[in-house]
Amino acid sequence: MIYIACGSIMVVVGLLWLISPPKRPWPFYGYYSYLATVNKASFKFAQHKAGGYFIIFGLIQLLLGVGIHLLKWDRYFLLWLLTFYLFIIFPIMATEKSLKKFLLNRHELPADYIDPDKVKKERTKGFRDRK
Repeated sequence: MIYIACGSIMVVVGLLWLISPPKRPWPFYGYYSYLATVNKASFKFAQHKAGGYFIIFGLIQLLLGVGIHLLKWDRYFLLWLLTFYLFIIFPIMATEKSLKKFLLNRHELPADYIDPDKVKKERTKGFRDRK
């Protein structure tokens, strides 16, 4: 049931972002990230992509939830509880990758942007990691 509830909420959020996108960056409504707030074009692009990805992944999660319920696999609730959050992370990852590609194509990627996939921590002696 958690897949059905979370998937339904994600579809509604995606539809809201597509039907009534925010006019300016605001952390409480709309897709808000560092790359989304670079300029107006990236913000508008982020709202459109995030809405679409939330609808797609929400529908996938909703269909999985209905399938789980019809197959009577509800008794494995702990497994579903430990995996449902992945469907929240996937649209965010997809939106950020699309935004990065969009900004790279327009040559507007900020100079101080650090790609999270390329961050490498070096272990040092002691309690702190060196950056």
